[in-house]
Amino acid sequence: MEALINGQKKEYMNLETETRILRALESWEQHQAFLNPACSIGSTAKEIGCNTKYLSFVVNKNKGADFPNYINNLRISYLEHYLRTVEEARNFKLTYLAALSGFSSYGKFAKSIKDKTGLNPTQFIVFFDEKTA
Repeated sequence: MEALINGQKKEYMNLETETRILRALESWEQHQAFLNPACSIGSTAKEIGCNTKYLSFVVNKNKGADFPNYINNLRISYLEHYLRTVEEARNFKLTYLAALSGFSSYGKFAKSIKDKTGLNPTQFIVFFDEKTA
């Protein structure tokens, strides 16, 4: 990304820095650190070794979402994988699935699912059940 400073183009972040942050973020994702309900942009930036402005820039540019939505999307993808691989999980209480997926509250869980899928959590599980049957 470039910005105009005194009429000249100024690069916000060099490609090497962006690539380093992306690699660190991929490793962070593989370790499923997003499942920690206390996960924040500040804690994540600290864990991967950059500042919050750089992390926000890289996530927005490369993940197609702001940081909170990026985290919620990771959590929902984790839940989808879990439901696909642990058949009995479709019978678990929704509050348990919310906590398992890293959401700090059922309300945040429900809103994230609704925002991403257009379904409430119960509909999401039923739809998921029908889709995999």
